[in-house]
Amino acid sequence: MEAGLVRLHVSNLVKAGVKAEDIAVVTPYNAQLAVLSAMLKERFVGIELGSVDGFQGREKEAVVVSLVRSNSEREVGFLGEKRRLNVAMTRPKRHLCVVGDSETVGGGSKFLHGWMSFLQEQADLRYPDVSDVYVDEPQ
Repeated sequence: MEAGLVRLHVSNLVKAGVKAEDIAVVTPYNAQLAVLSAMLKERFVGIELGSVDGFQGREKEAVVVSLVRSNSEREVGFLGEKRRLNVAMTRPKRHLCVVGDSETVGGGSKFLHGWMSFLQEQADLRYPDVSDVYVDEPQ
């Protein structure tokens, strides 16, 4: 489902005039990277997909971050590492979209709770209807 939201957002960016080669999608997990690659590489030629660690030191006009973690125990894994989150959040030149489960992430640590509180006050948060994910979006 999260990968579908990423695909929908990338599609909307391209429809708005952002070139695929100016977009990066990053995630801390290789399994999610494989899923995203299968969904995006052929459809959006030139898009850059990579791990958070592999993207360090580079920038793109638009960056979509797929956080992956979603569970009732609020276990956040790699997301608890401030350095990794910093790398992911500082790569875009103009546009950053973070896709993830805010309850899991916000419950992960004091730092992540603070980050989610900041986003709730300062960012344009959207909670899409899951049924929107596959509307007009071929598998």
